[in-house]
Amino acid sequence: MGDRLAGKVAVVTGGSSGLGAGIVQRFMEEGATVWNADLTRPPPDAFAARAHWIELDVRSEPAWETVLARVVAASGRLDILVNNAGIFLSAPVDETRLEDFQRVLDVNLVGVFLGSKHGVRHMKQNGGGSIINLSSVVGLRGQLGGAAYSASKGGVRMMSRSIALEGAPHAIRCNTIHPGIIESPMLRAAMGRGGDAAVRERAVNASLPIGYIGDPVRDIGNMALYLASDESRYITGTEMIVDGGMITGLPR
Repeated sequence: MGDRLAGKVAVVTGGSSGLGAGIVQRFMEEGATVWNADLTRPPPDAFAARAHWIELDVRSEPAWETVLARVVAASGRLDILVNNAGIFLSAPVDETRLEDFQRVLDVNLVGVFLGSKHGVRHMKQNGGGSIINLSSVVGLRGQLGGAAYSASKGGVRMMSRSIALEGAPHAIRCNTIHPGIIESPMLRAAMGRGGDAAVRERAVNASLPIGYIGDPVRDIGNMALYLASDESRYITGTEMIVDGGMITGLPR
């Protein structure tokens, strides 16, 4: 336990599981008051269950307005916003239904826009803050079967740069995290039911020069912690790649 976020109030979307739960854990371990804004509650035995849970559909602007107003009313301010909630779709572009493409954009991109829009408004009132938007390595490059997902994550990347420029005069920083292959329910679903060991091993060998799958607490949680803390006070508009060397293509 530490005090790197002591006195700060954070909202993490999609904090009930996966990467979001890892971020919630590290924030709470470092003294933040954390609100987990998710459609589902975390399991009662999970670390994330210790945070304040508040229901949020990130696609809804009225829901965002209500949730952030409740957080500020209860905790007094908003210092950190992590737009983590997201969904995954893998399908060739010529087999992707328009409604599925739109659904991915609504959650992964529009949800980040709405959170950032209303987060900035509250952060201006308390003299600054840190917005951390979860993108992906496929927001930096293409992916087979990833037209919808890559489009949404690439949009998060460029939108965050604009938010960083607009927020700078108000001491509001905005950065993106670009995870590679990280242990999560989304990863297990992408690999197939049950997280087949052979599929997992092939993914590691083919994609990860560092040789192992990332951890949501130690790898993503710690990166988010750094960007949320005053240690990164001079960093904004930056893309933090957390992928075990995946995007570099370096051989093991």
